[in-house]
Amino acid sequence: MNAVHHRQFVNLLEDYDYPDSELVIGFVCAVGADYGPVRDSVQEILKQFGYEVNVFRVSDLITAFSERDLPDSPEFDRISSRMDAGNIGCRESGRNDLWALAAIAQINETRSRNEAKHQLPRPRTAHLVFTLKRPEEVATLRKVYGPGFFLVGVFATEKERLDHLIEINVPKEDAKALIRRDADEPLTHGQQTRDTFQLCDVFVHLRRGEYKEELSRFFRLVFADPYVTPTPAEHAMFLAYAASLRSGQLGRQVGAAIATREGDVLAVGCNDVPKASGGLYWPGSEDQRDHILGLDTNQQQREKIIQRLLDELHDATPSDKSVLRGKFKEILDITEFGRAVHAEMDALLTCARTGVTPKGAILYVTTFPCHNCTRHIIAAGIQRVIYIEPYAKSRAEELHKDAIIVEEKAQDRKRYRNKIPFAHFVGVGPRRYFDLYSLTLSSGHELQRKVEDKVIEIVKSNGWARVPLSPYSYIIREAMAIRLLDRLPQQLNIFRAESQENANS
Repeated sequence: MNAVHHRQFVNLLEDYDYPDSELVIGFVCAVGADYGPVRDSVQEILKQFGYEVNVFRVSDLITAFSERDLPDSPEFDRISSRMDAGNIGCRESGRNDLWALAAIAQINETRSRNEAKHQLPRPRTAHLVFTLKRPEEVATLRKVYGPGFFLVGVFATEKERLDHLIEINVPKEDAKALIRRDADEPLTHGQQTRDTFQLCDVFVHLRRGEYKEELSRFFRLVFADPYVTPTPAEHAMFLAYAASLRSGQLGRQVGAAIATREGDVLAVGCNDVPKASGGLYWPGSEDQRDHILGLDTNQQQREKIIQRLLDELHDATPSDKSVLRGKFKEILDITEFGRAVHAEMDALLTCARTGVTPKGAILYVTTFPCHNCTRHIIAAGIQRVIYIEPYAKSRAEELHKDAIIVEEKAQDRKRYRNKIPFAHFVGVGPRRYFDLYSLTLSSGHELQRKVEDKVIEIVKSNGWARVPLSPYSYIIREAMAIRLLDRLPQQLNIFRAESQENANS
């Protein structure tokens, strides 16, 4: 190890800690987001750390694997034909992670082999995969590459994406259709970019080149710069995510945090059932949450409404009623009859109970607020809402056009005046918060910031990944540990003798 370059690392074991580990970096962005500058920026940043870069495009994989000829122009036909072919491939294979598997195969083909025909890792190589469209693709890449896989979300507003598509000669109405399709295609094997985006480890903004500084900061964290610390937004969103983990709700876990503009946290909340005397139930003998009672009251009420509608259809056959029941369930997206307080409301009520005003504060929430919470957010005087996960059931924008503006869909920044912005989160996501910010609790290397009384200077060239992608299986690591034991002084032979006796018995 180069002591000058890597002094921030603690307790390294040379055999285990693969310093030249590969990286696999996936990217998610909606159709129309011009990710070319982001790709170039990432390549330049990685070269500063001494990394070679391989770029794989899923659209190229679809073209290569497809049995049909796909048009390269006009642009609308080029994009939509690859969407169609990608969906067909997933449907015919029965795997929504098909194109992640294809990307893995392409990465694997770049490897050399030793004399024993075993494939070798590629030292100091980063594999970039553009762009992922389904949650299953992300799940598969995480299973294969573990913590050595990072997912980058490139955010652009709907207007920015529409403008770019028009600029590359996609007619306006066709561009709008592509954007709608890409966000949430109503097909089992369709595009699910919106749901995929919220799985990212870091979110960067395409607007005005902001991604350059955001990516530079992120990769400083990836390459173990111990002096990069969380922004107020990252800290508050992590607390919102942490709060969500105490929710015992039968559906999704949602968390919220209310913070001042200066970053002081006023309250946190989660979605769960309220108890008499205030607050929410905790585990214990008095716990009366939905999972304890074994029922979902919102689902119960929805079924009663559907049954009343079906009972009015006297002439309908049982088969017709079965079909209608399914259709009613899709249409009847109600949230009004659940017992749980929503996370945003829990945080606002905590402010009320503790005598703290939320007026002028920022609400950080893991999921876009529903329309019920939005009315209270407006009334409470919240200045801004930051969210990660979309929520299709929310009618907030539709019902409160006069009071809120969803930045993603905003067409004119002048319309922001006197409205509460609902903005997508930008920064390191809660998923990798410990890995990248904790000096001692990361799943990767332990770090330090000084040696004796001297602050450590961080050098980019030949940087080591904080959370390396190990080429070794746990069985190989066991063998390596035994070899390390064998190198220790003679007086430790007693441990090896005892270990052998246990093995023989």
